[in-house]
Amino acid sequence: MKIYCRFVILVGFVFSGCSSMSGRSDALIPQVEKRSVPFEHAQALLSQGQYDAAFNETKGILQEGSGAPDVALFNLGMISAHSANPKKNYTRALSYFRTVVKEYPQSQISEPAKTWIQVLEEYQKMSEEKRLLIRERESLVQEKEKLKYANDKSRQVDVEIEKRRRETFRK
Repeated sequence: MKIYCRFVILVGFVFSGCSSMSGRSDALIPQVEKRSVPFEHAQALLSQGQYDAAFNETKGILQEGSGAPDVALFNLGMISAHSANPKKNYTRALSYFRTVVKEYPQSQISEPAKTWIQVLEEYQKMSEEKRLLIRERESLVQEKEKLKYANDKSRQVDVEIEKRRRETFRK
């Protein structure tokens, strides 16, 4: 849910031309809006839940060079990380965000890309910890079953010994 909220905020910044950011000059706003224009159709597809189509459209814009490459890469990362995308791929998203930061460090979306890198790296770290805990839990459950089996066998032996002891005293 946190990722989705950040996604909504970041998409709002990117596709609104960052006009709500304070401290920016008005001369910069039209330039950012102009950079986002080629991506309007991809954004519409994304908002309709057509993730593959939005991804392919954005990838095409990047390959054709008809849009700002930093925005295209960032958008590819956003689509890849979108929580509702059934084919979400956080590793791929990280790759796109890292490319933005590495190749376009002066871009206005470099900082949001860095934020996404931190979020996704933390998510991957937590996911790995969860996998390790699940494996450990499974191992403990198996050990518990083994101990239960050994305990049951021990009780059976104790019952058998007690039964034989009583038979011996009867004779």
